[in-house]
Amino acid sequence: MRARRSRHITLKITRTPTECIRYGRGMRRVVPEHTKSAVGRASKVVGKGVGSAGEIEAARAVLSNFRSAHAFPLNAVTVTVRQRALDVNPNAVVAQRLKRLPTILDKLTRIPTMSVTTMHDLGGCRVVFETVEEVDALVSVLRDLPRARNRVTRVYDYLRDDPGPKASGYRGMHLAYEYGASMAEYHGLRIELQVRTQLQHAWATAVETMDLFSGSELKYSKGDRDVIRFFAIVSSLMAYEERTAPVPGAEQAPGALLAELDELESRLGIVGRLRGYAAIVGDHASSDRRSALTLALQRREGRLTVTVHETMAEAEARLNELESQNDPEVDAVLVNIARIGQLQAAYPNYYADTSMFTDFVVSRLMSFA
Repeated sequence: MRARRSRHITLKITRTPTECIRYGRGMRRVVPEHTKSAVGRASKVVGKGVGSAGEIEAARAVLSNFRSAHAFPLNAVTVTVRQRALDVNPNAVVAQRLKRLPTILDKLTRIPTMSVTTMHDLGGCRVVFETVEEVDALVSVLRDLPRARNRVTRVYDYLRDDPGPKASGYRGMHLAYEYGASMAEYHGLRIELQVRTQLQHAWATAVETMDLFSGSELKYSKGDRDVIRFFAIVSSLMAYEERTAPVPGAEQAPGALLAELDELESRLGIVGRLRGYAAIVGDHASSDRRSALTLALQRREGRLTVTVHETMAEAEARLNELESQNDPEVDAVLVNIARIGQLQAAYPNYYADTSMFTDFVVSRLMSFA
C-alpha cells in the first residue's frame, strides 16, 4: 500500500496598518450521583495525579457526572435569559454550553488545589448584544427579577470597576446563578451567564483563535508579551469607543495606544495571522479526520505554512523537526483538527466575529496613519 503524504498549504500574511440541551418525552436527565465532598476528592485525585490508573479513571467519571448534571439547570436558566434578552433586542444572540471535560481536567492540573464544585462556569450561557446600554438593560432586569427561584448570587462587572477589565483585556458582564427551582436534586448547582457586546465578543473570539493556533494562553495572560500587549491595547481602544473603563496598564490616551499598536502590528502581523487562521478554520472545521496540522510561521517573511498530517505521530515528528532548527524567527505549533471544529461550534458566528476584530484594528490603524 502506498504511504500517504502530508499536504502543505502556504498562506502569505500581509502586514496591515454548545451544547444545547432540550428535554422532551423520553429524554433522560442526568442527576448528580455523588456528594460535593466526593466531587472535591475526585478533583484532588485528578489535579494532583495521585492514585492508580483505575482510581484516576474513577475520579474522572465522578467529575464527568457532576459536569453533565449541570445541563438541566443550565437549560432552565437559559430559558429565562433568552426570553428577557429578546425583550431587550430581538436580534440578541443567545447560546449555551457545558464546559468540556478536557478543559475541566486541564484546569485542575494547572490548579491542583481547586475543586470542580467551586467552578461557576460548568454550565455557561452567553448573550451578545450590539451596545453596552443593552448589556446593562438585561443585567438590570435579571438582577432584580421578582419571584425568581434561580437566583443571581453575584454580578461581576468587567466593564467598569467591580472588578473592572482583566489585565488580559477581557471585558464583559458575568452573572453567577444558583439553581433553586422545582427539581431539588439540582439545588445549589451554579450556572454562569456572560453578557457582552459584539465588540467584546469579537475580541474574545480573536483571543481563542490565537490560543488555539499559536499554543499560547492569552486569556490567562500567558504567552508572548508583545502579543499579550497587542490584545490589551485593542481592548482598551474598544473600551474607549464604548465609553467604559480601559484595561489596566493600557490607560493612555487613544493616540498613544494607536502609536504603540501600529508598531506592534508592523512587527507581529497579528491581523494577517488571524486572517490566515480563519482560512484554516474554513478548510478544516467540518473535517471528520482524526488527524493534525502543523503550522510554521516565518515571522520575517510573514508566511504561514500549514501541513496536513494523516497521523498524530507524523505531526509530532514534523513539530520536533521544526523546533530542532532553533530558529527564533520561526514559530511552530501542532493543532488537532478536532479542536478546530470545537472552536467553530463554540463561536457559531466565527467568521463575522473574527472579521469584526480585524476590521476594527485595520480601521483604527488607517485613521492613525
